Amino acid sequence: MRRIPSITVVAAGILFGMLATFSLAGQESAPKPAGQLILFADTAVFADPANPENCTLRNRFKRGDNVGFRLYAVDGGTNKPEESATVVVHISSGGKTYDLTALYRAIPQKNERGNMPIRPGMWTAKWPVPNDAPTGTVHYSATASDKYGRKVEWKPQGGEPSFVTIVQ
Repeated sequence: MRRIPSITVVAAGILFGMLATFSLAGQESAPKPAGQLILFADTAVFADPANPENCTLRNRFKRGDNVGFRLYAVDGGTNKPEESATVVVHISSGGKTYDLTALYRAIPQKNERGNMPIRPGMWTAKWPVPNDAPTGTVHYSATASDKYGRKVEWKPQGGEPSFVTIVQ
């Protein structure tokens, strides 16, 4: 003799199956932040720490100088650094293109002289001006993307006078 499951048992099975599916669906994705990803930057001299010009804001550089890009990727909803961001500086000079992935400075890192200082909320990239770089304006921008799929592009404001310029 064959037993047919009661409607109550079948309904309970369907209900538990649906609940399991709903709980898994909620775990698959983290809630997306309310704000936009914001990116801004400036340029500075990246020289030896003993050099009095080190970290001075500047946009005029000579061949062989280190152009330092200091970048900030911020969650516009919280106004806090978006630590998951990947930031890349894009430089076009002398017919060449350079894509420099910036380092997130809140994580201890080493350079050729030892430990780099920790700067919470800041990304940095360094571009040594090539010896064959032509004089004149250097076009550059930066992009950032984060774990939530947000993307943003930054370009220097103010036009040509505010861009990095190679003077010698």
